[in-house]
Amino acid sequence: MNATYIATGSELLDFKLNRYTPLFSQKLSKIGIKLKYEITVRDDPDDLIKSINFAISNSDIIIICGGLGPTFDDHTRNVISKITGKKLIFSKEIEKIFHQRYGKSLKPNILDQCMVIDGAKIIENKNGTAFGEIIEYNKKTIILLPGPQLEWEPMWGEIEKYLFKKIKNPIITYRFKLADIKEVELENLLKPVIEEFKLDFTILAGANICEFIIRGEKKNKKILEDAKEKIEKIVFNNLYGYDDDTLEKVIGEILLRKKKTLSTAESCTSGLLAHKITNIPGSSLYFKGGVNAYSNEIKEKILKVKSETLKKYGAVSQETAFEMSRNILKIFKTDYSISITGIAGPSGGTALKPVGLVCFGISNKNRTQTYKRLFLNRDRAYIKEASVNTAMFLLYKMIK
Repeated sequence: MNATYIATGSELLDFKLNRYTPLFSQKLSKIGIKLKYEITVRDDPDDLIKSINFAISNSDIIIICGGLGPTFDDHTRNVISKITGKKLIFSKEIEKIFHQRYGKSLKPNILDQCMVIDGAKIIENKNGTAFGEIIEYNKKTIILLPGPQLEWEPMWGEIEKYLFKKIKNPIITYRFKLADIKEVELENLLKPVIEEFKLDFTILAGANICEFIIRGEKKNKKILEDAKEKIEKIVFNNLYGYDDDTLEKVIGEILLRKKKTLSTAESCTSGLLAHKITNIPGSSLYFKGGVNAYSNEIKEKILKVKSETLKKYGAVSQETAFEMSRNILKIFKTDYSISITGIAGPSGGTALKPVGLVCFGISNKNRTQTYKRLFLNRDRAYIKEASVNTAMFLLYKMIK
């Protein structure tokens, strides 16, 4: 089975980046559905009709994200009604939920959100007013979802169950999450396994992280499990998780389980590491805090990096990373610490220390390990992101 994802909203073509395509692709592929097309269309009924008709002609499943709100530029329901010939009806079920949320008196724009396609399966939106809908039409499945990820993602579990029942040959997917390895290097390492098992695979590369995905029909589960076992042995030094694991989630789980604490000292990443760590709910139980030491003055005064170290080796050096990490551990009295100092560019590099050079310090009470990485020919945002991912992975290797 295959699918088309349609994103509606003029803002997605004018000034806002559509980031949902990989998310839908991963979620669909997990249950054996291939995302075949992605279409982004303006808030224009005629253009939306053309896009949906194309999707119906070329896909088994059509996911339309956006255009379900109560404002003048939300056309999705009306367009689907026109294409399918199914009327818009008032849902007493949704009205009842709204009364429970908002009281007896409902504003007109809320009442408008009770209108749904006749015969549609309704999926409650617990974070908004635009409910999801699943419509069967001419042996095709049309799924209507609100635009914000905060609203549609909690609905996905119910959608996944619905779609899974339609799949004749269920697909098994294994997702390996890796760090500190390049995409080409990973493919070369795994080439013998890929060829031996004739694997259907995908590699998704990020900022010094990779995701390796293998998939196959459920009837071939034993083959996939044998391949999984060989892959794990090959990539053991770079493997940190599976499926939806992230580095910040994994290290948080380990710190919680071991009842250990963490502090950070950042220079070139300017707080991005602390931001990612604290994106995890419950991080206050293990993350004590960090220092954003962007200048040498702050490195000296707050982090107590020796002036002689900065003069002799420079701010971007393993020696400075060592002192940053060691000292923040003592200042915050934590079990572990991370330091990052580097040159994010686009200026500031030299022949000896080019843009993209980043040094790291990872400490516990007994030792401090330092590392350096070079992220060449990359922009500032990538270097910062790669630095944070690398730092978290180096910590993971120390605490796992």
